[in-house]
Amino acid sequence: MRRIAAIDIGSNSIRGIVAEVAPDGTYRIIDDERFQTRLAAGLAATGRIAADRADASVTALEHLLRVARARGADTVRALATAAVRTAANGPEFLASVRDRLGLAIEVIDGPTEARLAFLSAEANFDLPDPVAVLDIGGGSLELVIARHGAITDVHSFPLGAVRLLADLPADEDPPSADTLAALAAAVSAELSAGLGEEPQGVRTVIGSGGTVTSLVGVAVAARGEDPFSLQGAEVSAGDLERTWEQLATLPRKRRARTPGLAAYRADTVVLGGLVVREVMRQLGAERLIANQKGLREGILLDTIATLGRDATPPPLREVAERFGERCHYDAEHAAHVTRHALALFDALREFRLLPAAAGARERELLEAAAVTHDVGYLIGHDKHHRHSWNLIAHADLPGLTARETTVVAAVARYHRGAHPKRSHEAWRRVSDEDRALVRVLAGILRVADGLDRSQVGRVHALSLAEHDGALVVVAEGPGDLDVEIRGAAAKAALLAEALDRPVEITDRCPPRTGRVPSGVRARGTGRTRA
Repeated sequence: MRRIAAIDIGSNSIRGIVAEVAPDGTYRIIDDERFQTRLAAGLAATGRIAADRADASVTALEHLLRVARARGADTVRALATAAVRTAANGPEFLASVRDRLGLAIEVIDGPTEARLAFLSAEANFDLPDPVAVLDIGGGSLELVIARHGAITDVHSFPLGAVRLLADLPADEDPPSADTLAALAAAVSAELSAGLGEEPQGVRTVIGSGGTVTSLVGVAVAARGEDPFSLQGAEVSAGDLERTWEQLATLPRKRRARTPGLAAYRADTVVLGGLVVREVMRQLGAERLIANQKGLREGILLDTIATLGRDATPPPLREVAERFGERCHYDAEHAAHVTRHALALFDALREFRLLPAAAGARERELLEAAAVTHDVGYLIGHDKHHRHSWNLIAHADLPGLTARETTVVAAVARYHRGAHPKRSHEAWRRVSDEDRALVRVLAGILRVADGLDRSQVGRVHALSLAEHDGALVVVAEGPGDLDVEIRGAAAKAALLAEALDRPVEITDRCPPRTGRVPSGVRARGTGRTRA
């Protein structure tokens, strides 16, 4: 047995758990403490963590470290969320903790925070299909939507309960109907911008964070049940609405005495509840289930998984194929496309036409993207390339760094459809240094996909030639390859742009002079930028 400590440094509170972990990865919690430090108090107005809030947080962390060491934890992992990542003096806070306590804190972004909350929900519930996993803290709201057991959408919104307190008039207790209506409209607009205005068809939301447990606790107490054993407790959307309306009409002191509500949540539950209520409305959800474990357990699960992985991860091709199997991909078509993509990559490298950064590892990334390029069909045929990006970008693929996951997801995303644009989220996530690489790898994948247009493996081999200033891809195979030739040519424009030369697709070797017979040409202008 080994012992691991996980610390969640949130905008409203800091929580730490210590777990005893068995060799098979199962664990039991042996210590669990929480400190309400309100790290985000005043942050919205000043952009900075207040000195007294920073001091209170360091004191809490010092205590949690002592407990972890007394309990024999050999690994302590501390993650900070919205307050630290958005504060102008966040780096100063991190340096102070490192200097005073010797604790290195990881600052995670919203999507990572959402993924960790999903890990906890996945470990504790049989997830319905589809499902939304919501985690609301003091500084932000994280929301994951999963279908068929795979994450399809991840959203992070600056809609934390403590953050919203700054928008509440100090002289209103309780908040007026006009104030709440204005806040609800602002929250609704923020959510609509990310989720879209059409309901997602998600009936079930699994929620974590103090706001969720507070709302569920009050609703459970109202029906005469135990409000302190809330793991898995469920309330309907109608009960949630009635609970929120009841709390919203009470002055804070009376609200603090409401059965099922912890007194220290009295000033944040109405605003946090307003956010949860709007999420339920926009998703079209019918029920909310409480997950008391939430982010801190997600940190623990992620740490156990990281420590438990072999020093040498399985080959990336194997990782990609396992992921494809989980998404019910067409393994035969993926194998054909991957073979063509790797053959094109090798030929282009031999012709010295690839970016300098395209080496053996980049070949593996192309291979992974080719294997998984169609996993988006799990969600639906329309826009399946976008679904592929979502699924890959939010998957936990052993052996891939965060940067490599972004590259693989982007290459898969651009195997069809529009060329990369600044307005695309997938393209914004690709670093400037990787954009030329992603363009050429996606261009290769498009041609490779076109060469299996019939999805029956008619093209058995291919070669490369240069003719009249054009790059000529010669497909070889028995029978009529017209569908494959035209399929590849229709998708060759991105590769032509990336290489800044025309690309021709043919099933005959080019003659020494004259035009390429039976070929179709895609031209690259060399002027496309994104």
